[in-house]
Amino acid sequence: MADLLDDLAAEIRAQGGIWTTRRVMDLPAPLGTTQRSIARQLLEALAERGDALPVPGHDRAFRANHAGGERW
Repeated sequence: MADLLDDLAAEIRAQGGIWTTRRVMDLPAPLGTTQRSIARQLLEALAERGDALPVPGHDRAFRANHAGGERW
C-alpha cells in the first residue's frame, strides 16, 4: 500500500488544488477507487504521514503539503 500512497501523493502534488474523496474516486485505477471509504482512508493516511493537509472550513478536504512531510 505504501507504493499506492506514494503514487497518490505525487498525483496530488502534480495536480494541486483541493482533494476530496470524490476527486480521488475520479482518478483512474489503481489510484482511483469506486469505494468512498477507501478514498477517505487513502486521504487520511496521506494526512497522517504529512503528505496532505486538511483544508480549513472544508469537511474531509485536503491539499498537498508543499512544505514537507516524511517523503518530500
